[in-house]
Amino acid sequence: MRVAQDLDYTEDPVDVPNPDRGAYRGRWQWVGTRFGATPEVDRRVPRAPRTGSYQGATLVAPGVVGVVDGDDLEPTEFFDGTDRSPRYVGGTGVVAEPSVAFLGFDLCEFSSNAFLTRAAGRASDAELAAAGGVATQEMFRGRTGRTGPLTSYALDVVRGALQRVRDGEGTALVKFSYDGNGFGFLEGGPDEHLIWGPEPTHVTPNNPSATCDVPGHTGKSWIEYHLWQLAPVLHEFEDVITCVKTGMLGPWGEQHSSPLAEDPAAYRALLDAYLDAVPASRPLLTHAGGYLAWHNATHGTALTFRDLDALPAPAPGTPEARFGFFHDSYAAGWSEDGWSDHGSLSEGSAMLVPPGTDPGFDRDAVTAWVGRQGSVVQGEGGLAPNVFSRLPGAIVEAQRLGTTLLNLRHGDYRTWNEARYTEDLVSAPVTLPGPGDGAEPPYTGRTVRAVFDPVYAGRTGLEYLRDRLGYRLVLRSSEVSDVVDARTGTLECAGHVQNVGFGGVVNAKQVRVLLRAVDGATEFAAPTDLDVRAWLPAADGDGRAENTGAWHAFACAIPMTAFGAVPAGEYDVLLRIADPKETSENRRGVRFANRGTWEAGLGANRIGRVVVR
Repeated sequence: MRVAQDLDYTEDPVDVPNPDRGAYRGRWQWVGTRFGATPEVDRRVPRAPRTGSYQGATLVAPGVVGVVDGDDLEPTEFFDGTDRSPRYVGGTGVVAEPSVAFLGFDLCEFSSNAFLTRAAGRASDAELAAAGGVATQEMFRGRTGRTGPLTSYALDVVRGALQRVRDGEGTALVKFSYDGNGFGFLEGGPDEHLIWGPEPTHVTPNNPSATCDVPGHTGKSWIEYHLWQLAPVLHEFEDVITCVKTGMLGPWGEQHSSPLAEDPAAYRALLDAYLDAVPASRPLLTHAGGYLAWHNATHGTALTFRDLDALPAPAPGTPEARFGFFHDSYAAGWSEDGWSDHGSLSEGSAMLVPPGTDPGFDRDAVTAWVGRQGSVVQGEGGLAPNVFSRLPGAIVEAQRLGTTLLNLRHGDYRTWNEARYTEDLVSAPVTLPGPGDGAEPPYTGRTVRAVFDPVYAGRTGLEYLRDRLGYRLVLRSSEVSDVVDARTGTLECAGHVQNVGFGGVVNAKQVRVLLRAVDGATEFAAPTDLDVRAWLPAADGDGRAENTGAWHAFACAIPMTAFGAVPAGEYDVLLRIADPKETSENRRGVRFANRGTWEAGLGANRIGRVVVR
């Protein structure tokens, strides 16, 4: 007979570092090097071992403090917009313990179009201007990488970074690009512009062919070949990869600005190569324009941004279902191009229509499409004060997108930190901008309301939004067998879980039931067929405990023989929820947001107690 368990079923309003979701610690900081000032964004992948200031990963100045390798998951304050060079982090007083490491790999050494330093890019640009815009090979010489295969040492650098993640507690957001530090783009001022496309598939005087010349692979482009080389590494570390940002095109790998990043044909080849290289269990991040370009080439359609409302949710198990979304100016709001977050939301829209034609961008349609993907949504930067970043609009926006990951370092979080989470503020109706609306109200879009959850009353908006990123699971009820026979009995567990986050559990998890002797360290485990990906948040964002319609029932009946020979005694019953390929016994377990249920030593949640006879 099952009996109700004496547990705390209320949500504990604290940071819960779970795999595949939350605030992540990126590499955003401005440091000085002997090559000039550079924003340390992505680690540079070398051809061979280096010494001195190279440090095997990226160019940093000797003695600079605060330089983090990207897989450092120490508790960190959210950035408050104040220049804190070289640390470029903190100031809000609100701390998150990241469970996701941003591993950006800059492959500039392997492209003859990619500058190795910011100074080299500027020097080449000056010579290009002096020559009237006519490029010559001399403008690149000594300033760029060299197109060719990734070396075994380079692959080992990638492998080593992922191994450090596996050895730690977190998972990884992985990105590859050929200009991870933006050296090929002059940013800021009226003359902001791209110098050259950094990709080894962009034909220039210094890179005369986009085609791989390795025997047996001459049918591939250099991007396709590099991803083919990386595929074994990505499969080897499938267990600790949250998602892969498809990158590769444009400065910072943000899929904008370069000629290839604005070419629909490039996305078919790029995304197909990623579909082949990355384990099928892991999401791929792109933008709406890139996805539509791939879809058109794959299915013979002619979709534009005007068709997003008609695109249904992708069927599970299809290539379409593998695509998530990256948003490189999250909630940045209005600029000269309208309500597109500095063009991040409308990225790629213009390449899908004839030149000079209205691309049909509608922010509401884009966010709805992103949410229907039901996948990972990664945000970076942005948060300029506007209706989409201030509460309550920020809550509605994140629920609609299903926001999963946000960069702790890049983005001014004062907007959320200075707002108190109160019923008057959160429940107030807000009208969103519609197509064509200007920066200031009145607006012509939908009027929406967020749902106030009293659990967070009086806390900051930043604390609430920090805790709602991705999934957040709260145990609402639990029943466990009172007494069970060790040889002939069946252990029964049942209860309810509520997902109060913005998104679902995207990557598959295996759920195991653990038995731990109350008077000792003896443990036993048995698998279940529970699928936590079905535990979705309420469609209207109502995560309050009294919304029992959003609770998800679970139940399992496990023959005691499945645990092996279990001695008589009293046992705690726990749920261990982790990746099916997890290599450790207690790391990267999914933790419920309840007080007193988490057992860190087992990486599992206590749901009750049973007597075995």
